[in-house]
Amino acid sequence: MEIRNKPEVDLCFEVPRELRKELSRPYGILFTKVVSLLNFLEGKRRVITIGDVVTETLLENDFSPFIAVVDGKTKRTISTGQKVKPSFFVKNEPGLLRLESIKLVERLLNSETPSVLFVDGEEDLFVIPFVIYGRLDDVIVYGQPNAGAVALEVTEAMKWRVEDIFKRFTVKKC
Repeated sequence: MEIRNKPEVDLCFEVPRELRKELSRPYGILFTKVVSLLNFLEGKRRVITIGDVVTETLLENDFSPFIAVVDGKTKRTISTGQKVKPSFFVKNEPGLLRLESIKLVERLLNSETPSVLFVDGEEDLFVIPFVIYGRLDDVIVYGQPNAGAVALEVTEAMKWRVEDIFKRFTVKKC
């Protein structure tokens, strides 16, 4: 595939079918009670939230994430009462990660400015680049449908595990 001198070309990393079940499992600590999650997050320096419900829940409890990733939808329906003002916008279709999205995540993580990333599409897979490019001891909180919230601490072992999963994605031109 020729992409030289064509800045408008974007690559997409697509989840193969055989990885979908593996990715649906929680990869951190599952919290079913908000108070337990808030106690766990107390004193954590950089917390990243992925998902509208998780982000809104923390904001309602006076906890501001370093980076919040939202798509304006909850279980594919438009969420109401959103309390965050987006700083950045990116397009990312369901079941894949755009290279453009991955680069933006890396840039946000290298910044010291808190931000909100609004995803036109689906934000579920954003856990992957946040682990890969996150700092050790960053905490990523994401929703586990019909179960609660998962808090995942970025460690060397978790980076290795997530990179191994990401290497199995298929690459295509978007």
